Amino acid sequence: MNGENIFNRIIDSLDIETFIVCQSEEEGRRIGLAIMEQLGFKDADIVFIEFLGSGARIRIRANIYKPGDSYGWFNLCNQKRDKIKNG
Repeated sequence: MNGENIFNRIIDSLDIETFIVCQSEEEGRRIGLAIMEQLGFKDADIVFIEFLGSGARIRIRANIYKPGDSYGWFNLCNQKRDKIKNG
């Protein structure tokens, strides 16, 4: 992986699931999105949230690539294909 952008190995998105201590579902949403922002993800969505009284179970998705993007993994796949094809 030496110096490689490891996110080039992700096909589309990355999910993080955790339990957040919070006072409401709305606060849990804000904290969840703030976590993703602090991790450096600019495009994140709440996939699931369930407030359980003392906090919220939450799954947050960071979109690494969206349809039509220039996919970092595409060249990796082509290199492997060419290696197999050419021996």
